[in-house]
Amino acid sequence: VLFEWRTVEDNVKLPLELLGMDRSERDSRAREMLELVELGDFRQHHPYQLSGGMQQRVAIARALALQPSILLMDEPFGALDEMTRERMNTEVLRIWQQTGTTIVFVTHSIPEAVFLSTRVVVMSARPGRITRLVDVPLPHPRNEDTREDPRYFRLVTEVREALRAGGGLDGGDDVGGGASEQRLAAEGGIG
Repeated sequence: VLFEWRTVEDNVKLPLELLGMDRSERDSRAREMLELVELGDFRQHHPYQLSGGMQQRVAIARALALQPSILLMDEPFGALDEMTRERMNTEVLRIWQQTGTTIVFVTHSIPEAVFLSTRVVVMSARPGRITRLVDVPLPHPRNEDTREDPRYFRLVTEVREALRAGGGLDGGDDVGGGASEQRLAAEGGIG
């Protein structure tokens, strides 16, 4: 959640302030992270002045400002339109390649999970258990062409079949729940 009354830069600085980091170091780190997510020119804007995708990038910059070893992302792009979501997926991969930070990305979108990861962890609904691991040996860097690659389509199908085998796609299994209740965690290449 971004704070509407704080500028983009001040939102990124917030966790650093809470840690008591020196002002000059905070300023430098916030600028560096905003450049990383390509929002350096929007430092003095407020969140309500940004698109949904830009707001997500500010949130990513804020999380990365702490230099975490692992970044957990739970459905971060669920509210975005499909084209913005695809652009944000490409941005997450670019940021991952530049920082090397391990990212665990939770999504209900099979194509998104395959595009982002080197391994998809398929989980059951309730109770949440790992039902299958699907390796994703697609080359990096990934881009729009990746989504047209026959290997990508085969992997999307493999993950879909893993969900179906766990009872998640036909809706007829009370234990497995519906597809909307099953979760995919993209890990490995992105984390």
